[in-house]
Amino acid sequence: MFRRARAFTLVELIVVLAIILTLSALLFPVFASVKGTSQRVACASNMRQVVAGTLLYANDYDDRFPPINHLPGREGNSRTDRTWVQLMLPYVRNFSVFRCPADGSPRPKAEATYDQDLVPGDTASRYYSASMHANYGYNYHNLAPVVQHGASWVSRPRELATIAQPSMTLLFVDSVWTRRGNGTPYGGGNWLVVPPCRFYSTSEDSFTGATATSAAQVYTKTPGWDVEETQSAEVYGNAWPWHRGRMNVVRIDGSVTTMTPKELTAGCEVRTDWQGDIRDAGAYMWDAR
Repeated sequence: MFRRARAFTLVELIVVLAIILTLSALLFPVFASVKGTSQRVACASNMRQVVAGTLLYANDYDDRFPPINHLPGREGNSRTDRTWVQLMLPYVRNFSVFRCPADGSPRPKAEATYDQDLVPGDTASRYYSASMHANYGYNYHNLAPVVQHGASWVSRPRELATIAQPSMTLLFVDSVWTRRGNGTPYGGGNWLVVPPCRFYSTSEDSFTGATATSAAQVYTKTPGWDVEETQSAEVYGNAWPWHRGRMNVVRIDGSVTTMTPKELTAGCEVRTDWQGDIRDAGAYMWDAR
């Protein structure tokens, strides 16, 4: 005789389902943490490649950091201008290096071009708009400031040899383009970030070395951190913590660490529009001198 197979009872199915749901609830945070860690590591690896490209660029251009673009202080387009991101392309060879895997926000596609973004025979021209949405914001005010000279703007990239502590000086940091009304990041990253402070308590300008009374006008789209607008991208000067409340920070020597926005302000009394002073030069990582 054949013995009839015993089926699961409803109670047994419910118990098994409950066990599966419990295990899923326990393991989901672990999987999310592993994914977040892998994204942070990949982001840091990309940053190091960009630093290597920056140093190779400096080697070819009189030991100087790259300018932010070819038309400092003016609006250009792909026919007349190049951003620092595009200047790095011959050295890093891959535009995807400038994107952080943790940033899933909508942004302009590198391959989506328009007539004004396309130059025949120039493959880099199609990256002009997309390059401004790179995830690694350049500490340009301190490394390549754009200073007003008469009626013109002049780019003044610093020499690598003048950097006293490359292992302490910020070069790039995770960034964001903008934020929607609900505070959600949007548009990818931002190729430029601004520091939280400008002047020392002695009135010395950290950008140019001049005194506050004789400090030249510097080109900037965001004058300091807007600490009062917590839903704005400027709350951290367009720097952004993509990694569970932390952001990757890479220094000139290529070392990468993760920091909270608060740690990024060490040595600085943060106030809106650069009204706060730099109190501790040793702790303040933005100034290259």
